[in-house]
Amino acid sequence: MITMTGKFWNIDLVRGRQARDRLPRRTDGSGQIDWNEIEVALIDTGYTEHPVFGPWQEGDSPFVRVDDGLNLIERGRRPVDPLAYEGTPGHGTRVGSVLCGNLPGSFVGVAPGLPIVPYRAINHVVIYSKQARKHVAEAIRHAVHINACEVISMSIGFPQMSLFGQRHLGEAVDHAYDHGMILVGAGGQVVDRVTYPGKFSRTIGVGGVRDDGTVWFEYEESMAQRSIDVWAPADDLFRANSVLTDGSVSAGDYGTGDGTSYATVHVAAAAAMWLRQHQDRIDDLYREPWQRVE
Repeated sequence: MITMTGKFWNIDLVRGRQARDRLPRRTDGSGQIDWNEIEVALIDTGYTEHPVFGPWQEGDSPFVRVDDGLNLIERGRRPVDPLAYEGTPGHGTRVGSVLCGNLPGSFVGVAPGLPIVPYRAINHVVIYSKQARKHVAEAIRHAVHINACEVISMSIGFPQMSLFGQRHLGEAVDHAYDHGMILVGAGGQVVDRVTYPGKFSRTIGVGGVRDDGTVWFEYEESMAQRSIDVWAPADDLFRANSVLTDGSVSAGDYGTGDGTSYATVHVAAAAAMWLRQHQDRIDDLYREPWQRVE
């Protein structure tokens, strides 16, 4: 029998419970973390109404900011993941559950109840097309200027881009960095090269480790030294999932997933915790917005 503790070895490895214990609690007696104004932009395939983000009431979640999000694929709609497409449907739900899922007694994310702003920017986590990269750049700028998200989490990537493509996406990354937004990007695991946007120097590039701390996916050594800033759990992560059955989206069986996508949200959660714990001192310590990223 797998215990709750055994399922969430990743939280033990990163000492997530100890970090959460340092954060302030709401005054409503719920015992839940008071995240104040901290929000994380999750640029991915969108969200589904899964119980780990609930309880849902008429399409609204207590911590998924559905109306603040943006759907760049089915424009004009909420950023709901329809699951009915070729690519990596449900990816946003899976990584989002590890980031902030909160279903007492059944499931807990690294930063339970952390408010997220969902962006439906992609259908596939490998951002092959120019259009997908344009969507990611647009989502970054929206997260900066419209939502003022403190952290931007991107469990997506592509290992090689033209200089023009790098410049286009890189300008959005630079813009967020200059405004003090902490951007976290997956290292990837398709080839031994670190993927963009995680490869950019102004994002935190994340590699993956197993439960024993060993590297889960190895990159070419010099590239890892240049582009991977931190390593986090990436193997056999317990996560929620949603499925499409007869045209309807519903909660699927819980299971495990792996990849630097999951490592990325651990670091985004850590960034949010750091900001919440020290937000009263950060403005005094760091006069320029970019300094808090560094």
